[in-house]
Amino acid sequence: MMSYEDVARADRNYEYFVGDLWTLMQNAGSRVAEYISKSMGDGRKILVVAGNGNNGGDGIVAATLLSGKNHVGLFAISGPYGMKTRDSRRAMRDYRGRFIDMQSFMQDAPSYDVIVDAIFGSGFSGEPRPPYDAIIRKINESGAHIVSVDVPSALGSSLPVKPDATVTFTDSKVGMSPENCGEIVVADIGIPEKVFTHNGPGEFVYFRKSEKLSHKGMNGRAAIIGGWTYHGSAVIASQGAMAVGSDLVKIYTTGLNYPIISSYDPGIIVRNLDLGVSHDEVMNNDSILIGSGMGKGQDVELVAGLVKGFTGTIVLDAEGLDFHVQIRKAAPGSSIVMTPHAGEFRRISGLEPTPENAQAFAASTGSCIILKGAVDTVTDGKKTRFTEGGNPRMTMGGTGDLLAGLAAGLAARASDPFLASCMASFLNKSAGDFCQRQKSLWYSVSDMIHAIPDLMIQFVG
Repeated sequence: MMSYEDVARADRNYEYFVGDLWTLMQNAGSRVAEYISKSMGDGRKILVVAGNGNNGGDGIVAATLLSGKNHVGLFAISGPYGMKTRDSRRAMRDYRGRFIDMQSFMQDAPSYDVIVDAIFGSGFSGEPRPPYDAIIRKINESGAHIVSVDVPSALGSSLPVKPDATVTFTDSKVGMSPENCGEIVVADIGIPEKVFTHNGPGEFVYFRKSEKLSHKGMNGRAAIIGGWTYHGSAVIASQGAMAVGSDLVKIYTTGLNYPIISSYDPGIIVRNLDLGVSHDEVMNNDSILIGSGMGKGQDVELVAGLVKGFTGTIVLDAEGLDFHVQIRKAAPGSSIVMTPHAGEFRRISGLEPTPENAQAFAASTGSCIILKGAVDTVTDGKKTRFTEGGNPRMTMGGTGDLLAGLAAGLAARASDPFLASCMASFLNKSAGDFCQRQKSLWYSVSDMIHAIPDLMIQFVG
């Protein structure tokens, strides 16, 4: 069963991996027309009621296909020139049949054998406003056989269309049932499996945007425990967390590198662990990254004590991966994300770095794994997705720290660590590819960090 976000994700990833949505609209309209022809026969009087979006476009394609053997009318609520999307306008240009206006619809709706409801798609929320409320009432009162396209229009409101059948695409949608949809017909419209199994720009439909009246901290508090040996790793991770919109980013480091890290970015708060940090302060974060630049042989009891009782998301990278058992014991209520490369995965799991083993290890540890490689594997033990992309320059030092910082920053804003991990994996590889297009293989991690805001505009808006 798909949510609205799942549908939006599939649409965006389809465009990214395959091309525009016109083929899907043609297939969707064809499935609706095929269902009506098969269940109702030919020679019927059919009215298609179309909204001005892609759901309306699906209905218009169906109207075009049904016109050959039926008496078809099209009621485009916003008029023939009011379609809002490129593909729905294309569907309208291809339609050569009869148009119905509002007055004729209100008067003649009961005379139709079939009314196709293509007003609103799965993205509708709230209550239908005029004239849509009157149109939906008239459809429901018409006595015609009502067929909804994908979902009944205004499903979930106090005034939904009440169809006899719903032709839905790919999978049923959240909230659908025989009681509110009639017969549910799931139709394949040709979306390739890769759209669902691989990460793409569609992952960012789950990104929680900042509210206009939000205050400091509402949009994510991310922390990094690291930089104890290698200060640059903690700086890179913190800049990644900042680049995806975290309100507050803190680095907890030791006195050795505190002065160096403090000099990099005044927007990042740096705390000296040698001077003591209150446990309550550490708990007042949404996500905590452990390991970037920490170095070998660190005091695991100290680290575990810092996060004891934490219930947010903990990202483990580099040396922090070796602490995963102790961190789980210290913070059993937390969600853990691990970001190993192949060698690190062998070290912490004793398994070969395959997607199947990553899924098994994630399941056995109750964590989410981003197994880095030419193709990243992202899995929480139940769901597994893959991220293609990247280029040879991403073997340079710091790209893993950036990924971990992105994961921590996105986890601070997302309720689901798996979704945050999918976004982080795709964003990191996209940053590398963005820089390669500009500078071939002569770019740096700093270039990747600077590319993140441009990519976030592209993916989120």
